[in-house]
Amino acid sequence: MAGRVHAAAVNWYNSCKDEDTIMLIRATHILPLTTIERRRVLPVAGNILVRAGQEVTADEVIATADIHAEHITLDLARGLGVPKGKVTGYLRRTISENVPEGGVIASRSGVVSRTVRAPQAGKLVAVGGGQALLQVSRTPYKLLAGIPGTVFKVEGDTAVVIQTRGAWVQGLWGNGKVGVGGLYVAAKSPDHVFTIKDVDPSQRGQVMFAGHCADVKLLEQLMQIKMRGLILGSMETRIMPAAAKMPYPIMVLEGFGKIPINDAAFKLLSTSGEREISLNASVYNRINGERPEAVIPHGGEISASMPVELDMLDVGKRVRILRAPYQSSIGTVTEVLGVTQLPNGLRTETVEVTLSTEEKVTIPVANIEILG
Repeated sequence: MAGRVHAAAVNWYNSCKDEDTIMLIRATHILPLTTIERRRVLPVAGNILVRAGQEVTADEVIATADIHAEHITLDLARGLGVPKGKVTGYLRRTISENVPEGGVIASRSGVVSRTVRAPQAGKLVAVGGGQALLQVSRTPYKLLAGIPGTVFKVEGDTAVVIQTRGAWVQGLWGNGKVGVGGLYVAAKSPDHVFTIKDVDPSQRGQVMFAGHCADVKLLEQLMQIKMRGLILGSMETRIMPAAAKMPYPIMVLEGFGKIPINDAAFKLLSTSGEREISLNASVYNRINGERPEAVIPHGGEISASMPVELDMLDVGKRVRILRAPYQSSIGTVTEVLGVTQLPNGLRTETVEVTLSTEEKVTIPVANIEILG
C-alpha cells in the first residue's frame, strides 16, 4: 500500500519547494514495536472471505478471484436437436448462474429426450446463435493476508485492510512466498556464514535466521526438513534463481555478496528466538513500496505509532549505508553537506555520517536509507 509521509517532512518540503534539492528519502523499518497497516488488493474483482474485526494469520487466504478464466462453447442446438432460434425455450439455467460439473444447462423431453450438461463446473455467461458460453477457471487466484492481525476494513469486492502491532523488519529481496513459524536463530554473530551444521531437523516447521548463504544444497536441505521460512543476512547472486523456486519464503536483509547483518536487525532477530514470526517474502516493488518483511506479533494492549515510508533527511537521523565500503553499517547523520565532489569526480548530494565506531564518513544521499 502507499506509504505515509511524516507531517514534519511535508511541512519542510512545502517551505523548501523552491530549492534545488528536496531530500525526502525512503525509510527502512527495523522496529521492536510499531503498528503496521497493509492493504491487500485483488487484481480483479473477486470473493472476499473475511469481515471487519476478524483475526487472520499471515498465510490465511482472505480473498479469491478468477484471473485465468477459460471458456467452453457448447452447441445447444445440435445437442438438443432443435433449431437455433428455439434453444432459449429449453434452457434450465440463467445467465451468470454457476453450474456444477455435470449440471443440466438445457434439456427437452419427448419421444427422444435430450440433455446438454456442463463438462466442467463454471458460470453460464452468454447464450446466442444456438450456443452457450461457459466460463471455467482452472487456477483461481488466492490472496494471502501477508501479515497476522485484525481486518480493519473491507473495500467492496477488491481489497482488505489489515492492522497489527509488533516487531517489524524489512528486507531487500524476497522470493514471493509466505510462511509462519517459531524463530530459530542460527546466526550467532552479524558475520555468520550458513553451513550444514546449522541445519537441525528438530527445528522442522520453524523460520530460520542465518547469515550469509552461498550453497544451494543448504536451501534444499531446509526444504527436505520442511522449514517454514528463511531470513538471510546476504546471499550469493548465483543461487538466487534456485532460491526463487524454493517452496518456502526466503528474505534477504542486506543484499548479494558476503555482507554482514546490520546491527539493528541482528539485535532484534537474535533476541527473538522461539517467538512466532510471520515472514512475507514479497518481491521488492520500488513503484508501490512493497517489500519483503517479517513481523513478530505483540499480543498486548500497548499502543504503538504507525511508521512513515518517506522521511526528511536531516542531522540526527539514524541511517543505514547501502554501498561499499561501508555497506550495511549503521550511523547517525551529523552534517548535511549539500553538493560535494567525490574522489571519483562525481558531484552529488552528500551527508556526513558518524558510525558506531565514531568514524566520520562522507556518503552520497543515494547510498543511504533512513532507519524508521
